[in-house]
Amino acid sequence: MPVPTVKKGKWWKERERTKSGRWRKKRSDADKPREKKRSRLIYALAAVVVIVVAIVVLYFLFPELFGWLNPFA
Repeated sequence: MPVPTVKKGKWWKERERTKSGRWRKKRSDADKPREKKRSRLIYALAAVVVIVVAIVVLYFLFPELFGWLNPFA
């Protein structure tokens, strides 16, 4: 069976079979391992750290804003 080609613009793109047997366009990085996607947990933790740092900085710059938090005042 001949390999199907796809015409996109002026270039003919050859196709190859995947492990499951489906046809897909050949990729130039097909022999390289795929990058893993980063977990959303990392981004959530980074956001929490940024918020905590911002609150600490505000506490030291403007302590009167957080006067209601100090039980010994």
